[in-house]
Amino acid sequence: MVASDSGERGPPDLVTMALAGSMHIDRPGGIALLPVRPPYHLYRTLGCGQAFRWRIDAAGATGVFRGKPVRLSQTSDGIACEGLADGGALRHLRNYLGLDEPLEAIERVLRRDSVLGRVLPTTSGLALLHQEPWECLISFIISAFNNIPKIELSLHRLGRQFGEQVDEGVWTFPSPEQLAGASLRDLRRCALGYRGPYVRETSRRVACGDVNLQAVGRAEYPAARRLLQTLPGVGEKVADCVLLFAYGKGEAFPVDVWVKRAVERWYFGSRRKTERQIREFAQERFGSLAGYAQQHLFHSIRRRRQGE
Repeated sequence: MVASDSGERGPPDLVTMALAGSMHIDRPGGIALLPVRPPYHLYRTLGCGQAFRWRIDAAGATGVFRGKPVRLSQTSDGIACEGLADGGALRHLRNYLGLDEPLEAIERVLRRDSVLGRVLPTTSGLALLHQEPWECLISFIISAFNNIPKIELSLHRLGRQFGEQVDEGVWTFPSPEQLAGASLRDLRRCALGYRGPYVRETSRRVACGDVNLQAVGRAEYPAARRLLQTLPGVGEKVADCVLLFAYGKGEAFPVDVWVKRAVERWYFGSRRKTERQIREFAQERFGSLAGYAQQHLFHSIRRRRQGE
């Protein structure tokens, strides 16, 4: 098992802890600087299918964080953040972005795998985000059998229809209560298609406390997965995405069409495998780093196919 070396994902070391407390804020300019260590790569992290409400351009990324419009860019000194000046919010952003993940150690372990050793030169620096579970859950219910531009469109319309405007053209993500009372007609206007009833019913179950999203985070991976799958529109892949990208359960290995193609081609000589066979193979091979392996494989195969 590639991830068998104990200690590679242990508690943050003293250097990491020092970095976490060394945020520099240029208050007159409204820019905060979050130090990072190589090989962290902001744009690969935000653009590899974990979250869908960041707009990435040549100069940086724009999104909403804790109800405020935020602009991020990576410089030689770290991550520059415009829009947040409160120390608590910046610490939450640092955690959200995965800036203190021991990426160097993680990638050193993953490189021992013959396939990932060839992949990592073009995917290095990917971190797992630590997203707010509610937005992550709805995002991946919408993602089922969908493409990224359509997912982004639906989420934008949900925010505009049900969220609160915080800047020109920028809205917060609606709460469970806001979506629980939505009409199916209004949800259809958000380009949800057949997913509209799933979104509304899931919102109602979360809003009324039938499903406690905090309890999902406290549960072990198998139990957490079963709990999420009781929600409408949440199958195995959606559950694994939420467990990996919101709850940090590293053994989760979401299998979509891209990852299935990558594993079949690079590990099984293009022989067909079921999604369950692929997931079990990856969990046995990568252990607690399965989620990281998944992201590197996803980013690599998608990038290669788009370049063809």
